[in-house]
Amino acid sequence: MNVQKETRNLVLSALFLAIAVIIQLLGKSIPQISQFFVGPVVNAVIILTTYFAGVKYGILVGALTPLLAYATNVLAPAMFPFVPFIALGNIIYAITFSVFKNMKNKEVIGVIVGSVLKYLFLFYSATKLIDIIAPGMKAPVKAKLAIAMGTPQLVTALIGGGAAIILYQLLKKRIKGI
Repeated sequence: MNVQKETRNLVLSALFLAIAVIIQLLGKSIPQISQFFVGPVVNAVIILTTYFAGVKYGILVGALTPLLAYATNVLAPAMFPFVPFIALGNIIYAITFSVFKNMKNKEVIGVIVGSVLKYLFLFYSATKLIDIIAPGMKAPVKAKLAIAMGTPQLVTALIGGGAAIILYQLLKKRIKGI
């Protein structure tokens, strides 16, 4: 194992995770921009982490962002039972992107397929599995959850992934050793 490379990847991942947490907190402070600003940025962070540090760290950042959103009260307490599903959706996104990014010029396909799989998983979980994982969840909360885990997840994943591809292309030319 290359300790220097692993240290670099860990530091980059921590930096990306910090950016995601700051954006989530900012989104909570300005609710009007929350899902359609925060969502793409968090998705971009997951993809950028996967690009720069590898899938292992993309998975880690994807799993930690919903947990930290809950810990910092960005996610409402009623959403706690759904945190593992958001984490799994992010992990699906990172892994799918990673598989395609390793194929020549397939990053865009990776973002599209990853976005669709993440959306399908989250929407199914929010509409079908929610009664199993959180049987006591009130109907209005379930309704809001189904909306939030529906089409907005697909849109924010596509936008965030597209932005990450563009940022990566710009950054890799300017940063040596990446």
